[in-house]
Amino acid sequence: MLDFMGYRWGCAAAILLAGILLAHPANAQVNTERMRKLEADGIGGAVGGSVAIQSGNTELIEVGADARLDVLHAPHYAFIVSEVRYGESDGSRFRDAAFAHLRYNYRFSGPLVAEAFTQLERDSFALLNLRALVGTGLRLRLLNTEPARLFLGITPMFERERLDAERVGAHPARTNALRISQYLNARLRLSDRTFLISTTYVQPWVAVPADVRLLNETRLGVGITEALMLRITLNTRYDSRPPGEVSDWTLSWTNGITFTW
Repeated sequence: MLDFMGYRWGCAAAILLAGILLAHPANAQVNTERMRKLEADGIGGAVGGSVAIQSGNTELIEVGADARLDVLHAPHYAFIVSEVRYGESDGSRFRDAAFAHLRYNYRFSGPLVAEAFTQLERDSFALLNLRALVGTGLRLRLLNTEPARLFLGITPMFERERLDAERVGAHPARTNALRISQYLNARLRLSDRTFLISTTYVQPWVAVPADVRLLNETRLGVGITEALMLRITLNTRYDSRPPGEVSDWTLSWTNGITFTW
């Protein structure tokens, strides 16, 4: 038993390290793999939030909230999820972001799943007034064991992006792009109430292959009760052609609480 638990925690460390390394070349793409929930037919949901407060030399407050609804009636599965984040430092806003995502899956017999999705997103920190996208594709289950699962997805998507025209510099304020979103999702259950999920996306623009976005999210979830969970999330993002003076890579670490039913 000790050897098996050591193996699980060793795998967890490897996934966490791989997630950081894969995305470290590290704008505002969103990971939806962490949002898949139901394993049996039914309806489920979750609400969560996080707060960060700092005082002293710098006064800082950042709050976030998210909600999700899942519906599963095999072979059909759909979910909708939304999230908002806001932060101020010394009276100045440094974060103002929100998104909503709707996805439908159809599971064929075997390891193959068809996917269709749409999403709306904004992020003032990344100069993003609005990003709207729609896509469809396939998802393949590579590994399905009791402690570990591994998935590979390829989903072409059409993206319409509107940026802050006064701050983007030479970067186009409006773009329409067809991107190929490719992702690898790894999940590891460490115990009955503890899990680790790491997802890496690669999203090149078909017409301009050098324009590519990367996203990695690695999340550790620790159950406090059957319904209440502590979550620790590391996000790394990279944009090869960021607008204005936005950095080509960003790194964020958040802690929060989620209530599920």
